[in-house]
Formats: sequence, C-alpha cells, structure tokens
Amino acid sequence: MNTIHMNTIHMKTMKPSSLLALCVASMLALTLSSCGGGGGGSDDSFVGAANVSISLQPSEIDSGDRIELSAELSNVHENGIALKFRYPEGLKYVASSAFLLIETKEIDLTPTVNQSSTDNEIYLVFYIPQSSFRRGGQPYEGESGTVVLQLEGIDAISDGLVEVDPDVDDPDQPNATEFSVDTPEFDAQDKAYVTVVAQ
Repeated sequence: MNTIHMNTIHMKTMKPSSLLALCVASMLALTLSSCGGGGGGSDDSFVGAANVSISLQPSEIDSGDRIELSAELSNVHENGIALKFRYPEGLKYVASSAFLLIETKEIDLTPTVNQSSTDNEIYLVFYIPQSSFRRGGQPYEGESGTVVLQLEGIDAISDGLVEVDPDVDDPDQPNATEFSVDTPEFDAQDKAYVTVVAQ
C-alpha cells in the first residue's frame, strides 16, 4: 500500500475536529514557507540607487546668507551613485563646501556638474563611488552616509524647491558625459522648500 493511499485511509478515520486542525496547520505551514527570509523589513525589496532624504538649515535666509543642506543616504548601490540636486537660480553652490560624512570621517566632494538649465534651475551633480562609503575593504552591506554642502542666497526666492535624485553610476560611461542639463532624467526622491529675502 503506498503512502498516499495510507494517508487517505488515515484521514477518513480522523474525527472532524482533528481533520479541521490538520487542515489549518497545513495552510499555516504553506503560508510560512512562501514568506522570504532575512531581516530588514522594506529594505529587502529595495531596488535603486539609494534612499535619500534632505533637510535645509535654515530654510529661510536673506540674500548673502548661507543654507546648510544635508542629504542622508542609505542602501547605496554597489556601483556607486550620481547624486543630483536641483534648485532655483536664486541660490548658488558655495565652492569647496561639500563633503561626505561617514560616522566621524569627512571626505571632500567636488561636483562634476554645476550648471543652469533653460528652465532657470541649477543642477549640481556629485559622483560618489561605493568605496567612499566603506572602510578597510569591507563587503557591501547597503552602506550609508550624509552629504553636506552649502548654498548661498543671491536673489529673492519665495518657496523655492530644492530637490534630490540619486541615480546608479554607469560604470561604462565617463562621469563627465553621463549627465546633461538638456536631458537630466531627474525624478526627485525628496524635496525641501527655501525662501530667500532680497536685501
């Protein structure tokens, strides 16, 4: 007698309450077996360049004053990223103010792109390799860090948008030609509002 036939006979002789308990246990086992393993919640399904959120301090300034912009990054892609900022022409990037903060270590950053578009917006793009986020040749673990830079108010802005968009760095294309203000392919992941009061 084969196993399937024996199980059928055994189920026929079971009490209804036992049969119900067996069915519930079987469905529960099937449900659990279909779930993926591993921790990290929503990070397990993350696909993209990085998670990023930005903040401005302060968010309202007089012309001639400066704002500190912080972009907190996590789950940085293994190929590294192009971190793109877009903001109104009433602001300008303060030269040599950008750095990547990893715990207490600061790494100076220089933008590859700092250019106005025909829409009177400025694009500021930093290419940051994955190696900048890691120390001692450690394996990739969804690295994180914070990019900090300063913007100076030069013209009046009322509730202007400062936006950020991380893209995966294309290893087959030189960074100098990878981005164009004519076709920025900009899809903001986060934004903050800024006001500049003219003096």
